[in-house]
Amino acid sequence: MQHLQINNLTFKYQDTDIFTNLNLSFEPFSWNCIVGNNGSGKTTLLKLIAKKIKPESGSIVGNDLVYYCEQNLNKTPDGFEEFIYTFNSKTFRLKELLHIQDEWFYRWETLSYGEKKRVQIAIALYQEIDVLLLDEPTNHLDYKSKNIVLEALKSFRGIGILVSHDRELLNSLCTNTVIIKNQNVYSYKSGYDTAIKELNQYRSLLQKENENTNKELKKLQKNIQTQKEKVSLSKSRLSKKSIDKSDKDTKEKINLAKLTGKDKNDSKLVSTFSKKYEEQISKKDLFSFYLEEGSLKLSQEKILYYPSLTINSTDKIAIVGDNGVGKSSFLKYIISKIDLNNNYLYLPQEIEENQIKKLYEQIASFDNDKKGLLYTLVRRLSSNPKNLLENRFSSPGEIRKLFIAKALLENISLIILDEPTNHMDIDSIEALEKALVVYDKALIVVSHDKTFIKNLNLEVWNVLKTDDKNFFITK
Repeated sequence: MQHLQINNLTFKYQDTDIFTNLNLSFEPFSWNCIVGNNGSGKTTLLKLIAKKIKPESGSIVGNDLVYYCEQNLNKTPDGFEEFIYTFNSKTFRLKELLHIQDEWFYRWETLSYGEKKRVQIAIALYQEIDVLLLDEPTNHLDYKSKNIVLEALKSFRGIGILVSHDRELLNSLCTNTVIIKNQNVYSYKSGYDTAIKELNQYRSLLQKENENTNKELKKLQKNIQTQKEKVSLSKSRLSKKSIDKSDKDTKEKINLAKLTGKDKNDSKLVSTFSKKYEEQISKKDLFSFYLEEGSLKLSQEKILYYPSLTINSTDKIAIVGDNGVGKSSFLKYIISKIDLNNNYLYLPQEIEENQIKKLYEQIASFDNDKKGLLYTLVRRLSSNPKNLLENRFSSPGEIRKLFIAKALLENISLIILDEPTNHMDIDSIEALEKALVVYDKALIVVSHDKTFIKNLNLEVWNVLKTDDKNFFITK
């Protein structure tokens, strides 16, 4: 098996340069991850390797036998019929490895996302290929499905390349990392965590060098200005022109007026922010919630049982469990029992268009000071505030960040998030973690992202099942 080699590749989308003279090499029998912000070109690079799109110039060598597992699973994967009608040791082994039932193949439309993903990966591993490409293979998957997929991918003997925001998967599987950052591509022969540290060290070194260069430039500029002033003063003396003292007094008065005006503006700004802070403090609710032991009917046959539960004003809780055990339904049930006068944020997995429209209408009514603070929060969540606030049709991950930024700005008492890291790139997830760590109110999260839960130090409520019809919550 040969290396997968990308040579001087250039690709444009419309008039935008995505890659310019890109060179990368992927070794045989290796797992490689591609990470970067949304829109940085990760999926584009996979499609170029998969020959789904063509570059402007350059070449890719070693991608003759390639299979691309795209994120969208609305249609059956390539090779679907061949796989389901082939009965040999390899198909039996893959079905067992990925816990696939034969009847799944006859009801594709009704399968869960996790079940479809497992079938897709089984079909990919069945192919005689050298290169396996995967785009977000664990998005929407529960812990059980993630572990099944991870073990299956470890069995692949070829060049594996995946795009993912799942840090646990990246660190467990990949030994090489490609990072796309600000239209630059960095390649490291190390796992994700180590590669990020190396990149940050490199960027810190560059920043220090730039700072030193800027200091030298400023020193040179100052010397040049000093010399110019000396020359100007010398010429003035030679011309024997005198300075009018009254003009000097006038200049001093103007300078004083400017300084006083600046001080007044600063004082006004401090006063405005102090007033807003006091307003928020005066109206904040100390949230407290108690739910007596009981049960929730999920469907005609399924029931979720829960113990007595208490959520106090600063509690941070994660609700975890397999897909289909009622986590999202339980969130909605909690919301139905809360009386907070709408002083909370609930973000479901899929945000409806009318919610987005209402959000932008509310933001449009903000005064300039409030908009400025919102801009700052959006930027801290690793987004471009101008682009996001002017474009209602941004990606789901970007829209989610705007909702959260507004909630943080308004100091609401409770934030409820259902799979918040879905659709987000890793930089955005880490920025969200930093924001939620300092959020000092109640937080309830449904998530399959173990790293996210660990970094936020969330109290975990597990939803378990005794059988396919009965589920229960444990703390």
